[in-house]
Amino acid sequence: MADVEAAQLPEGVKTDEAEARTLSGWIGGSAGLVAIAFALFHIWTAAPFVGAYPDLIQRSIHLSFAFVLCFLLYPARPGRSPGRRPSIFDWAFAGLALIAFAYIVVHYNWIMENPSDSTRTAIVLGTIVTILTLEAARRTIGLTFTVLASLGIAYALFGAWIPGTWGHRGFSWISIQELLYLSTQGILGTVTGISATLVAIFLVFGAVLYHTGGGETFVDLAKLIAGRSYGGPAKVSVFSSAFFGTISGSAVANVVVDGIFNIPLMKRLKYKAEFAAAVEATASTGGQIMPPVMGAGAFIMAELLQIQYAQVAVAAALPAILYYLGCGAAIHFEARRLRLETIPPALLPRAREVFAWRRSAALFVPVILLTYFLLQGYTAGTSTFWSIIASLVIFLVSATSWQDFRTRCWGIVQALEAGGKGIVLIATLIAAAGILIGMINLTGVGIKLSEFIIGASGASLFAALFFAMLVCIILGMGLPTTAAYVLAASVVAPALIKLGTLPLAAHLFVFYFAIISAITPPVCAAVFVAAAIARANWVRTGIIATRLGLAGFIVPYMFVYAPALLWQGAWIEIGWATVTACVGTIALAAGAMGFFVRRASWVERLALVAAALLLIKPGIYTDVAGFALLGAVWAVQRLRPIPEVQPAG
Repeated sequence: MADVEAAQLPEGVKTDEAEARTLSGWIGGSAGLVAIAFALFHIWTAAPFVGAYPDLIQRSIHLSFAFVLCFLLYPARPGRSPGRRPSIFDWAFAGLALIAFAYIVVHYNWIMENPSDSTRTAIVLGTIVTILTLEAARRTIGLTFTVLASLGIAYALFGAWIPGTWGHRGFSWISIQELLYLSTQGILGTVTGISATLVAIFLVFGAVLYHTGGGETFVDLAKLIAGRSYGGPAKVSVFSSAFFGTISGSAVANVVVDGIFNIPLMKRLKYKAEFAAAVEATASTGGQIMPPVMGAGAFIMAELLQIQYAQVAVAAALPAILYYLGCGAAIHFEARRLRLETIPPALLPRAREVFAWRRSAALFVPVILLTYFLLQGYTAGTSTFWSIIASLVIFLVSATSWQDFRTRCWGIVQALEAGGKGIVLIATLIAAAGILIGMINLTGVGIKLSEFIIGASGASLFAALFFAMLVCIILGMGLPTTAAYVLAASVVAPALIKLGTLPLAAHLFVFYFAIISAITPPVCAAVFVAAAIARANWVRTGIIATRLGLAGFIVPYMFVYAPALLWQGAWIEIGWATVTACVGTIALAAGAMGFFVRRASWVERLALVAAALLLIKPGIYTDVAGFALLGAVWAVQRLRPIPEVQPAG
C-alpha cells in the first residue's frame, strides 16, 4: 500500500521512503499485472488446502516478484533517473534477478542434497543476488541498510585483520555466498521466510480491506464515536490512525493516507498547525502495536520467538491500550486547556448510514473473522486468507446493480495491484536484513555485542533497558520500523533476556522503541511528513508529539517490570496492574499537558507526574502513595476558582 499512499501526498511533501514511478502504457500495464500476480501467489499459497512451497522455493519466488517490481517501479536516482519508464539497466537488473532465483527453484533438490557444496555458477549468481539486494534496498529505503549490510560482509571477509576481542578467523567469499545464497541463513533466511508467508498476505489483506470500503467506514465510525467530545477532530485522528497503522505497517505511510484528511479538518476547526500535525504523527506511529491486526514486525516477532501470532497480539493488547489511552488523554486535556472546538454536527455521519449492512460488513466481518481464527489457534496465514475471501465476497454481493458489480470487480483488481506493490518495500528491506543477520550469526559478533551491553550496564536491568532504548531510537532514525526491529532484536534482545527479562517482554520492548523513534527528534520521519502536510514547524511539532506520546516511552518499562500487563500471572494481579497503569497513564498525560480538572501550575504538574510514576511502578505502597497524591491534586484544583481561558485562535 505504501506506493499507493505515497501518490496521495500533497505537492512538495517529501518522505524518507522512496517514491515509485508512475508508469504508463504497456510498461505500466505489465507492472500492474506482475503486482496482481504477486498478490495472487501469496493468496494461493496461504490457502489451507494449498500451503506454501518448500522454504527456498517459496522465498525465491517471493523475491523474484519483489525485485522485478522494485527495479521497474523505483528509479536508481529519484528525480534524475527516467521518471516514467525503466532504463535499460533496470530491465537488466530485473532479468538477472529472475535468472538467479530461478536457479534456486530449478536446482532445489541438488542444493538440499549438497548443503555444504557449491558450483562456480552458484557463486557467480550468489554474488549477483547480493549486489541486487543491496541495490534494491538502496532504492526503496535509502543508504542506511545498504551500508550496514555491506559493512557486515566486509567484517566477515576481513575479520582476521582485526585485533582483540572483535576479531575472528575470517571467511572466504565462497563461504559467504554459500550462506547468503544457497542456505536458509542469509538472503533466503528466516526473516525472508516470514515476509514470504506471513507479512505478504497480511499486506494484501490490508490493501483489500482498504479498497473495498473498510477504510472509509472506519473513519466515519471514528467521527461518530469521538466527534462530539472535547478535541473531537484530534480524537478521530487517533481512532482512524490506529486502524490504518495496523494495515500499512508504516508510520510514514499512515500519516500520508490519514493525515491529508485529518490535519486539514483540525486546522479548519482552529487547531494550531503544529498541534494538528503532532496528533497525526503520534496516533499514526502507534498503529503498528494495536491488535488484532498489528504491523509486519509482529509477525516477525512471533516467528523469532517460535510462538503463535495470537500470543503476541494478546500480550500487546494492554500496552497498546495504554499507549492510545495516554495519547487520547493528552489530547483531551489539551483540548480542555485551549477550549478547542468539536466537529460540527453537519460534518458528522449518521449512525444508520455507518452501521448499514452494505457499509459496515466490509469492515467488521473480515476483522472479526481474523480475530476469531487467530484466537482459535489457526495460523496467521490461514486466518488472513479466509478474511480476504470474506472481504471480497461481501464487497461483490453488496453490489446494487450490474454496473456497480463491474465497478467493484475493477476495485478488486486495483486492491490486488496495490497489495502486490505494497509488498516490495518490506521484501527488499527484509532481504537486506537477511544479509546483515547472516553475517552477525556467521561471525559471532551478535554474542559479543550482547556481552558488551551486559558489561556496559553493569548487569543492571534498568541500565540495559535504557541502553536498548537508545539503540532502538537511533536505529529508527534511519530505518523503517520493521528493519529497526529486526536489527535491534538480533543484537539487543538477547542481552535483555540474559538479564532475566521474559523473551516476549524483551522483544516487545525493542519493538516499541523501534516504533516510537518515528516521533523522536531530531530524526522523526512521521513528524516530518505530518508537519509538511500541515505546513507547520517540524521542531515544535516534534516536541508536541513527544509530549502526546509520552506514555509510549514509559509503557515498555512498565511491562518489563510488571509482566501482568502482558497477561502473565493471576487474574487479580493482571486486573490491579491494569487499573493502576491506566490511572497512572492518565495522570502522566495531565502532567505533560498542564491540565487536570483545570489548568495546572508547575507544582501541580510535577505532582501529577510523580503520582503517575508511583502508580506505574509495581508495588502496593507506591500505588497507595500515587492514588493519595493524585487525589490531593484533584482536591486542590476543585477548590481553586476557575480562571478565564480564551479559546484557541
